[in-house]
Amino acid sequence: MNLQKVLLHLEKNFDEDLDRVREFLRMPSISYTGEGIEETAHTLKEIIEELGGTAEVVPTKGHPIVFGEFDEGQEHTLLVYGMYDVMPTDEEGWTVDPWGAEIKDLPKFGPCIVNRGAVNTKGPLGAFFNTLRAIKEVDGKLPVNLIFAVEGEEEMGSRNFPAFLEQYKEKLSKAEAVLFPFFEQDEVGTPGLVLGTKGLLYFELVCQGGDWGGPTSRGIHGSFNAWVKNPAWRLVQALSTMVDVDENILVEGLLDDVSEIAPKEKEILKQQIEEGIYDEKVFLENYDVKRLKYDGTGMDVWEKLYSRPQLNIDGIYSGYTGPGTKTLLPHIATAKVDVRMVPHMEPDEVVRLIRAHLDKHGFADIEMNVANKYYWSKVSVEEDVVQAMIETYRTMGKEPQIQPLNPGSAPYYVFERYLQIPYVTGGMGHGARQHSSDEYCTVEGVLDFEKSMAIFFDHYCQRVSGKQDQQETITR
Repeated sequence: MNLQKVLLHLEKNFDEDLDRVREFLRMPSISYTGEGIEETAHTLKEIIEELGGTAEVVPTKGHPIVFGEFDEGQEHTLLVYGMYDVMPTDEEGWTVDPWGAEIKDLPKFGPCIVNRGAVNTKGPLGAFFNTLRAIKEVDGKLPVNLIFAVEGEEEMGSRNFPAFLEQYKEKLSKAEAVLFPFFEQDEVGTPGLVLGTKGLLYFELVCQGGDWGGPTSRGIHGSFNAWVKNPAWRLVQALSTMVDVDENILVEGLLDDVSEIAPKEKEILKQQIEEGIYDEKVFLENYDVKRLKYDGTGMDVWEKLYSRPQLNIDGIYSGYTGPGTKTLLPHIATAKVDVRMVPHMEPDEVVRLIRAHLDKHGFADIEMNVANKYYWSKVSVEEDVVQAMIETYRTMGKEPQIQPLNPGSAPYYVFERYLQIPYVTGGMGHGARQHSSDEYCTVEGVLDFEKSMAIFFDHYCQRVSGKQDQQETITR
């Protein structure tokens, strides 16, 4: 690949490329409502075909998955994972049309595209195709074969992605590694690189009036709380048994399978903290948080972020929540809860333990409805695809923050457990406020991201080709 010419091409054509990204972002593709899902999937198919690949929109029991291939006749093949679905835009606080892809000056960041999916993750996906277009126009073909698997249900837990992988396993098994293109720079410009991801268990706890007390079929006048128990109070009491005042998990057995950070990764983390690559003050400032859950600084808090599970209440709702006053004793109360699981916690065992905890504490009547689950996953820092991304950041003048585990969750376990191949998430560029109002990515970061993907391909090809040459020499 003629890297320098590709980089110059990206710079020269950036205005046009930026318009393509914005046009793609303007297409709604909300997984929870289905709005725009089919149209976006077919648009992705057309983009892949327009660039010379083959593609199909694969139906599932839910939203379709876009499968594509670029068979360039090369020795090596990468699987590109992506998601085209996004969250709804019903949060308060949007200052622009969430589907307008407007460019707005944001304090500290300058010109930014503000739109749902700008960072998570239609922005990076659209920009990635710009890099492929540039390479094709400069060199005529890509330096590696590519396989695409772009899903439309990631925001709902990738419910049908494992079944797709089983169905297409033979085709997907041609890949040596997985690339998930993403804007990975934080608010001060430091790129991140994760060596795995926490698992996720998402469930609802539902308390309804019944034999224990409480109205059974409808809310009643609030004055009758003198006689009748309240499902909302009962749900709050049940939740309060699961953590202490500092939110340490009290569910018996839940922490038994928790594993510590591997010694080599722990040493990397310690060294990078000492070098100032990690700074919790950046998080506090940019996420409008006054203090962390744990006392201490540096290793004291960062190690906990990556090595401890969490039990988080995402929302609680019951009874009357409208304007003004209305006295009501509700008949039902619901809490949405998630558990982020570290190695070697398994979601089915976590479900069993939480159910047992509720029963033991006298809350057998409270329903536990599991919505979705991801398994945790790990990848070695020594993998070629990981090292190529680290080299990419360093080539672009940045030392990456190497994270033992992504505090969030993603369906990486399907690559590790089903395909048994390594993976990496990466790319330059900054964006934030995903799942919130005024989600954004910087305009400058889009160009940096496009360049980083070309540089990544160059480093990856050098690494795998060098190993192949060594093996051939040994064979001779």
